Amino acid sequence: MKLSKEPPTGYIDHIRKTALSASQEVGIEAGAKILEEGLKQWPDELEAAIKWVVKERRNTK
Repeated sequence: MKLSKEPPTGYIDHIRKTALSASQEVGIEAGAKILEEGLKQWPDELEAAIKWVVKERRNTK
């Protein structure tokens, strides 16, 4: 299966929110693993998602 250059609509938000939840409940490593696996086809999105999760995690503490 070939993936498009752009992720499906809503996919990035879903991965980010899932990673944020995992990082809050299990640990930051779990959140990072979800981001890495979910966004490995879109490396440009990965860096932005990591920054977003870290920022949101700080805001909720």
